[in-house]
Formats: sequence, structure tokens, C-alpha cells
Amino acid sequence: MKISKSVFIFLLIIFFSSISLNFSTLFKNLNSYFLKKTNRVEVVVKKVIDGDTVDTSDGERLRLYEINAPEYPKDCLGVDAKTRMENLVLNKKIQYEKFGRDSFGRIITYIFVDKLLINEVMTEEGLAYFMKGKTVTENSLLIEQSQDKAKLAARGVWSSFCQTKKEGCIIKGNYRPADNTRIYHTPDCYNYDRITIKPGTTDRWFCNEGEAKKAGFVKSKDCPK
Repeated sequence: MKISKSVFIFLLIIFFSSISLNFSTLFKNLNSYFLKKTNRVEVVVKKVIDGDTVDTSDGERLRLYEINAPEYPKDCLGVDAKTRMENLVLNKKIQYEKFGRDSFGRIITYIFVDKLLINEVMTEEGLAYFMKGKTVTENSLLIEQSQDKAKLAARGVWSSFCQTKKEGCIIKGNYRPADNTRIYHTPDCYNYDRITIKPGTTDRWFCNEGEAKKAGFVKSKDCPK
């Protein structure tokens, strides 16, 4: 029995359509399996709060793990950090890994766009500080090394724009408007490298601790006694 050319073409179309559909279904199943195995959730970012916090399409607020971006909008480069985060993730499909929730109910997480780790990007571009988390992962070292690169290149918060220093004066005096306190850090303090002195504010450099205390600043509790 001979099959007409038109029937043959029709059968070919049905055959290849079936294969295409099967591959599509297989890909979706593999993608779901991969996300499940890596403890990742796939969502779309609907709003960027600042350089380390975003809202997603599933109604969650995510706080990026092991980084701390300058506070928006008042900290040095706080606006730049938010803008960069918007460029990276806003209205895009992301995957995130959940490490729990903080005291504000936000999910603590790594965020990925394809294979790009956003936490690492922000520190490497000098738009966030590395903050070692309670749970050390294979990405922890990558993020810490990315901060070292930013420091060496004097990028972002490590640039002279945010790190203007008085000659010979290395004590950092930082004003905290949230609780109206004035705190100073000496180089041996744990968070010394994360503290920025913002030009045009009440932040300032001191040449010795006596000078800092006289100006009403108190030594940070994270400093050795």
C-alpha cells in the first residue's frame, strides 16, 4: 500500500512534534529534579529593596547571605548598590538557596542568575562587604576572595570616594543615626575593614583614641579589650 506524499509529510510532522514535546517534557523534569537536588527555588524578582535585599514573585523577601551592601540611600554608594542589583535581577528569573530566616522573617540565601552567583558579583564590584556566615559553604571562599579583588583594585566602597583617610590617622569614627550613637574602631577591631568614613557626614578619622573619646565617640564592642 502506497502512502501519498502529503500523508507522508503529515506523519513526519507528527513524529517530530512528538519528539520535540518529549524532549521539552524531559528537560522540564530534569530542571525540576536539578532544582530539588540542589535545594534551589526558582522565582522572578519583582522588587529590589537595596543592594542585598529583594522581593520575589512567590511573596518572599530574600536577604543575600554573607554580604552586606551599603545602606540605601544614605550610605556611601548605597544608591549605586541598589541600581546594580536592579540591573542584575529585577524582573528576571532567579534561583535561590535557603539557609533559614533572619529576625525580620527574610529568607537568607544565595541568589543565582543562570550560573552567576549574585552575592559574589556584588562584593567583587565593591558594592557589598563580605560577612562570614554561621554556615560555611563552597561559595564562602569565592565571596571572600571577590572582596579581596575589590580591595586590591580599590573599587566601590574600597575606593577613595568612600575611604578618604587623613594622613597618619587610622581610627575610624562612625555615626549611627539609627540609635544616635558615635562609635570608633581601631585597626584591630573585628569589623574595622567594613566600616566606611563617608565624606560630607559626621563620620571622621582620628589620630588617637583620646581624640575620639573627646569628640564623644565610644570604642566598638567588637574590639579587643
